[in-house]
Amino acid sequence: MSDIFKRRIMFSNFPNDGEIRFTIHLDKIKKVFILEDDEKRKEYFKEVFKDKELVMTDNVEYALRVVGARKFDLILLDHDLDGKVFVDSTVERTGCEVAMELKNTMNIETFCIIHSMNPTGAANMVKAHPFNTCYIPFFMLKEAFKTKEAT
Repeated sequence: MSDIFKRRIMFSNFPNDGEIRFTIHLDKIKKVFILEDDEKRKEYFKEVFKDKELVMTDNVEYALRVVGARKFDLILLDHDLDGKVFVDSTVERTGCEVAMELKNTMNIETFCIIHSMNPTGAANMVKAHPFNTCYIPFFMLKEAFKTKEAT
């Protein structure tokens, strides 16, 4: 696993569905890519990564171009976009498309957090790109980044 981890958090890693602990080194992260459509979440991510080079979009086509052209230290992907919820992964323009394409980019080994609230979609994304990828629902991700000190 990557060396960018400092904070200890718990998450469910589909399909194993269990608690796993690891550490996030936020201080080692320089470049972050985020696929997200919710405005409140976008504001949250802007605050968390305010001292990082941040690329954020809600557009799958743009996301595919960017992750294909640039190397990132951390990638965060939502599944359901365009304000929709519990979308099937076979529908076009979901985060699953980006997860599937990561293995064909220079970001194949970049740590990727799936933060969708759609557990089925998130599980499909982890299966699509199992390299350094985990599922942390957004509500748990907020806890992970709440403080700067290590626990």
